[in-house]
Amino acid sequence: MRLRFVLTSLLLLAISPASPQVAGQRPQLPVGKITDGKNMTTARGGHTATFLPDFRVLIAGGIGKGGTVLRSAEIYNPTNDTFTPTGKMTIARQGHAGAVLSDSKVLIAGGATLGGTVLASSEDYDFESGKFTARGKMHFARVHATAVVLRDGSPLVTGGSGGNQPLDSAETYSSLNGKWTLVGKMTTPRVGHTATLLTDGRVLIAGGFGKDGKAISSAEIFDPKTKQFTAVGNMNQARGQHGAAVIASSAPISGGKAMMIGGADYHGRGDHKDGHDRGNDLSSAEMFDPATNSFTATGNLSDSRQPLSNAFSFRDGRVVIFGGALTGEIFDPRTGAFRKVDGSFDTARQGSAAIQLMDDSVRIFGGFDSTGASTAKTWIYRP
Repeated sequence: MRLRFVLTSLLLLAISPASPQVAGQRPQLPVGKITDGKNMTTARGGHTATFLPDFRVLIAGGIGKGGTVLRSAEIYNPTNDTFTPTGKMTIARQGHAGAVLSDSKVLIAGGATLGGTVLASSEDYDFESGKFTARGKMHFARVHATAVVLRDGSPLVTGGSGGNQPLDSAETYSSLNGKWTLVGKMTTPRVGHTATLLTDGRVLIAGGFGKDGKAISSAEIFDPKTKQFTAVGNMNQARGQHGAAVIASSAPISGGKAMMIGGADYHGRGDHKDGHDRGNDLSSAEMFDPATNSFTATGNLSDSRQPLSNAFSFRDGRVVIFGGALTGEIFDPRTGAFRKVDGSFDTARQGSAAIQLMDDSVRIFGGFDSTGASTAKTWIYRP
């Protein structure tokens, strides 16, 4: 009789909803970890990292030790985890834009060179020869512009600073003739904004800083079919130097929506070496729905942070961000919350370049510390 009572009690305990997972609470996914990687051949910040057709990574330009603007470039090979110097750019530049072209070359455009001169020039890198070749000039010199590759393979470059003021111009590049073509102007001049390719092929332009240095809450859509910009709903928070990523379309929740994360509410007038000066750092995040062209607030970061140029999405819908703090944070759309990842950088860094590899790991290259000094250090994030 006592044995039957014990067995019955154990059975009731086994099917009891007391366990959080059985009660309907979703188990938390891993946060992943940052670990140290091998050093680059050169210390740099304000540089670019761009995929090559063979899945190696071209790391180009930036600011080196002592504030020197660099012409140098190097190749990161994830297969054997090595860095190898390659040909030099035609001109030293930092704060430039980089994009993969339809002919498998890498485009480098704009930025600033020695003495702070803002550039209109562009060049491309041929991974087979290891050489850079000068190409056509943009219609406007610009630094800290955004570049996104459209579905037809042409890069779209928007906004940035012409030296003293943000720009409202945008242009596309043709790898067939090496020339730039102006497209419709943005609805407002912007620098420190994001340009995000949506799953329907349109580009979401959001936030940034205006002529008065204050952050902008407005957003607009570039339609490649009409080559025009159209205003959409404002963000809940004016922000610039924020992060942006599209939730994977395969994700069970929020698939195809775009996230705007962190940033700052003001662009200072100082002279930080990476061109990004601190206002009030933000912890808020919000989601853009392409179906309604509107923004909805979502969970906050644990740390207020900017600049946040490095945001990456995973197939399960999670989004990880780095920059402006000692570690990274990962967002889970199932819970609407951010959590800090394990591991950390040596210090809070900005002006790093990062890229997501085929195995979903993220490599973070260089960047500046709080004094503006660049580093050759790199880090690896594994989700």
